[in-house]
Amino acid sequence: MKIAKVWYFSYFSALSCLFPFLNLYFRNLGLGERHIGLLGAARPLVSLPAGALWCAAADRTRLHRAVLLLCFAGSAAARLAIGAVGAAWGARLAPLFATVVATEAFAAPVTIIVDSAVMAACSAEGAYGRQRLWGALGWGLCSALAGVLITHAGVYAAFACHAVLLVAALPATLRLPFGPLHAKLAAHTQHDDGGGGDGGDGGGGMGGKDGGSKAGTAEQSPKPAAHAASGRRSVERFDSALEAAALLERGAGGHTHAGSCRGGSKGVCAGADEEEAAQLSQQDGSASAAGQQPRVQYWAGVGQLLRCPEAAIFLAMAITMGFGVGNIEGYLFLYLDELGGSEALMGLSLSVTCAAETLVFYHQNHLLRLGVRRCMHLVLAAFLVRMGAYAALAHAPSPWLVLPIEVLHGFTFALAWGGGCAYCAQLAPPGLEATTQGLFQGLYFGLGVAAGSAVGGHVYQRHGAQAVYVVACGVLAAGWALCSAAQAAVALFGRGSGDGSSPGYLRVAAVEMGGRSDSSSLDPPPGVKREASAERITGGIAAAASV
Repeated sequence: MKIAKVWYFSYFSALSCLFPFLNLYFRNLGLGERHIGLLGAARPLVSLPAGALWCAAADRTRLHRAVLLLCFAGSAAARLAIGAVGAAWGARLAPLFATVVATEAFAAPVTIIVDSAVMAACSAEGAYGRQRLWGALGWGLCSALAGVLITHAGVYAAFACHAVLLVAALPATLRLPFGPLHAKLAAHTQHDDGGGGDGGDGGGGMGGKDGGSKAGTAEQSPKPAAHAASGRRSVERFDSALEAAALLERGAGGHTHAGSCRGGSKGVCAGADEEEAAQLSQQDGSASAAGQQPRVQYWAGVGQLLRCPEAAIFLAMAITMGFGVGNIEGYLFLYLDELGGSEALMGLSLSVTCAAETLVFYHQNHLLRLGVRRCMHLVLAAFLVRMGAYAALAHAPSPWLVLPIEVLHGFTFALAWGGGCAYCAQLAPPGLEATTQGLFQGLYFGLGVAAGSAVGGHVYQRHGAQAVYVVACGVLAAGWALCSAAQAAVALFGRGSGDGSSPGYLRVAAVEMGGRSDSSSLDPPPGVKREASAERITGGIAAAASV
């Protein structure tokens, strides 16, 4: 699909020219770090519900192209208006805040809708990743070039470059194929009508970077299986939802993180593969129809999920990791600016994070053989090292030493994202796979990033840039210690997910890590083969390096 490759390359190239440098622009206007933090905190909190509402409207009306064009144009106009507002009103917070909110409200569904259309049009396994990686290429290349341009021409050159590349992306936006997506939606609607119930609703993930976690277009949670064959069907649909959820942004802001190559939506963005699931059910000799499957008691299932100690600890980890992301995205470039680093260095640092992220995604199946719990602890350790290194950067002979630190982004984003998606796979009840992914994404890129941005801005204003990373290091260390203690307590008192005492449907599917399961893996439902290997589950996650 050449048209998809062109769109991803041009759109993410446009984002990389402007989004990572917005906080520098706000500082040049005279805005204080506390107010910059408030603007940063508003982005994920606006993009999450906005993405859900826009995508719901597109799914209900089947006007995906119209919604995409409206949001594409609206977000472009709003981003460019940030430059005009700054020129007219300077450092006045209210007009800047309103413009940033408008930008996020329009930008939220853009990559979600495009991801949905492209995934529906990709028939071969892994084809989506080959399209999306062009976004990573555009982000990695153009962020470095944009940094050089801003160094020599000033920050307003970023707005001009952004506008030019968005115009280049417009023809591809007009030609994206939506027929396959509409066909899947129609088939899904007929399937649900046959089931005759609304109990399976609630699959839309609450996720979100033009970069953030957003609700997924056309995502519906599969209904639980009553027998072995239908159980396998549920696992297959959950695998597809996992792949979609792993694509994500954001993002920073877009959740285009300032330190990553994602720049796109973080949310669940496409429906599960109904046709493949149906074929597998037929091959297994299953004669059960959708209407014969029991309905998921959605809110009861959510309550059971949240009461599961293992799930509660994992979600606390997500908030802790998001806190670190908010501090990195919001203030690293301001810190480098104080240390004498140029915009060229900042752009190059984005290219390094993109390369590291892609490399870890590529080898993620090997890392996940350690087990998802160990991977989460490895991520938190990498966050601590990264924050400590940033704090020590003030005493380094050159700000260019930030580049080797940025290699850790491969662990603090790529492994966190892939491992988190795999953890969600283990914890999700049948019918709540996308909701579990959405909770993870919403707490990580929503609440966690917003908290990190707001707290970091307050600390920066009062104590300086170095203190931001000292405080962040302390918060991450405390969060990690509390989560580790809670896991030890759960294991000690026999309430872990692996001893069979948890609610039965929480043991929906064990994620096999390269042939051996993690010690914390959950047992699969009766009759379901343990075939969800790390390679299969992270096949789609690897493509998220471009998100």
